[in-house]
Amino acid sequence: MIEMSLRDVARAMGAGWVGKAADRRVCRVVIDSREVAPGDLFIAIRGDRFDGHDFVDQAVTHGAVACVVDARASVDRVDGGAGDGVVQLVVEDTIEALGALAAYYRKSVIPAATEVVAITGSNGKTTTKAMLHHVLAGSLPGHASVRSFNNNIGVPLTLLSCEAGDQFLIAEIGTNAPGEVAALAKMVAPDVVAITSIGEAHLEGLGGLAAIAQEKASLLRFVPAGGLAVVNVDEPEMARRLSAADDVIVTTVGCCDGADVVARAVATSLAQTVIEVDGQHRIELAMPGAYHAGNVAIVLTIARRFGLSTDVVAERLRSFVPQAGRTNVVTLDGLTLVDDAYNANPTSMAGAIDALAAEPSRRRVMVMGDMFELGERSGELHRAMIDRVCASGIEVLVVVGASLTKAAAARGEREDEPMPICFDDATAAVEALPTILRRGDCVWVKGSRAVGLERIIDRLQHQTQADAVVA
Repeated sequence: MIEMSLRDVARAMGAGWVGKAADRRVCRVVIDSREVAPGDLFIAIRGDRFDGHDFVDQAVTHGAVACVVDARASVDRVDGGAGDGVVQLVVEDTIEALGALAAYYRKSVIPAATEVVAITGSNGKTTTKAMLHHVLAGSLPGHASVRSFNNNIGVPLTLLSCEAGDQFLIAEIGTNAPGEVAALAKMVAPDVVAITSIGEAHLEGLGGLAAIAQEKASLLRFVPAGGLAVVNVDEPEMARRLSAADDVIVTTVGCCDGADVVARAVATSLAQTVIEVDGQHRIELAMPGAYHAGNVAIVLTIARRFGLSTDVVAERLRSFVPQAGRTNVVTLDGLTLVDDAYNANPTSMAGAIDALAAEPSRRRVMVMGDMFELGERSGELHRAMIDRVCASGIEVLVVVGASLTKAAAARGEREDEPMPICFDDATAAVEALPTILRRGDCVWVKGSRAVGLERIIDRLQHQTQADAVVA
């Protein structure tokens, strides 16, 4: 973060003061009291499972220059026993105050020379962000959002991480309800945007594919004249909405022949995916998944804007390692495990199934968890995923969760197809899975985050001695 005066912070938030308003400086914004260091501003966030106001005392002890609290918190409660030495900035809502500070920081503090990139999409946005950061950071100073910081808390924290010498800042923007992309995009004010894909995700909040495309396309309205928009147009619903980018340089990418940058996977295995771009450039990823072709095309297009050559991009991507839970391939003692447990929707699940089916030289095990937020189409889409696995030739299907268990029961047993092995929850699956697996199996684990399939990953990794990480 570029240092700010506490008075400017308060002004940006529209905050009132409690305590002595000394001329203090803020060098970082933190929402976790355990991470507070001297010079930090601690913002107390109320969440479903915690209340940051309970930890103001700890933040002060660790050296916070001030704490941002909401009007519902009494002075006595958050004083921490430190008396006049504690400066409180009092606001109506601390999350809104965080957003207001980030918007001010973007407009008035981040240097004009820093190009801000915003990435959204139903699938691939976190991996594309991580790929782009890996590529750009090899040549230029800059930052990107950590993990999946893509909501009204994570996006402001990403903006506030920008430092004075940064030439790039990459923000990830997510949504599960109409209007969220636009609200975050207004705050980010991006110079460059990318839309990785659209698919059947968050149907409960967003509706059908057309509404999802409309929500993602709203990002295009916030790119200034002369800015760059890179859009995957493999889905026609997305291609129809490019007019939202007025006076913007639009580059389309995808597998379709009409795209400006055509990228297709020409070879794929658990160890490697080879992607051909525009019929002449070959880019290798040390991870499985033909569906990464569009992400690579986006990364290449944006990197070229920053002056990087195709050869440099290809060399950097060769060493890219995905984040935990996102197609990480781990070789254990007698077992190959694909950790794809971070999240899932029908489009990403179908891609995982196809990638596992392309590994015919060993027994393949698909561990599939429920997909959430699919609304009234949940039953239909869960049945479709089971059908896809059974038609793929994958030998073993393990399903975890109420929706998949119900879909499997409704489908019934069919001749010459694997009968799904069903578990109500991850706890039951964790206990039983070691008895189902055999030496030499290839196991792909994927489901929505709330299912908790990472517990299966942890159990298998602790139970066997890791030999190497292929990722």
